[in-house]
Amino acid sequence: MSKGFRLRAVFSVLAVATASLAVAATAGASQGGGVVIQSRDACDPATFPPGFCVRTDNSGGLVTIDDLLASLQKQGSHSAWRFTTDKLTVKRGTSVVAEFGRGGEVHSFTDVTATGFGPGCIDVINRAEFGDPSTAPACGPDPIAGLGAILGTSGLFPGAPRPVDTSTRGTRLFQCMLHPWMRTTVTVE
Repeated sequence: MSKGFRLRAVFSVLAVATASLAVAATAGASQGGGVVIQSRDACDPATFPPGFCVRTDNSGGLVTIDDLLASLQKQGSHSAWRFTTDKLTVKRGTSVVAEFGRGGEVHSFTDVTATGFGPGCIDVINRAEFGDPSTAPACGPDPIAGLGAILGTSGLFPGAPRPVDTSTRGTRLFQCMLHPWMRTTVTVE
């Protein structure tokens, strides 16, 4: 599959998922009495491919796609793309949810405890971040289809928080499979 075709396929999958943001663009469903981990990004709708960045708010600065890619190639990440916490320690049974926060891109909050932190499902981003286009095992043999499945089970969309199981003690690793530098460690005591 050519690089251009593959990138268009990625953008198509993400555009469909991002369109869900516009449909579900209600206020986030923060859970009272618990801990909320939010996704953050600063995508600029004017420079990202059409439908790829759907801003549901006007907060925060804007980063062009060229600036994002330059940052990935230089330092393997961009500080505007992150989860609101890198490390969290809670008591067993505490309510913890991951939810869509500020920005306009689709993110996932995927449990990668079994494999550890590493690449995501988009080879172009993996090449920029890790110098290697290989995708994560969770993406499967067809990373585009795998990404669709991942977003179905761990995608972050407005108004649809993802609960984190805190019934068992231990440490779990979560990362965005689209932006793999977005990582959080949740430890349950």
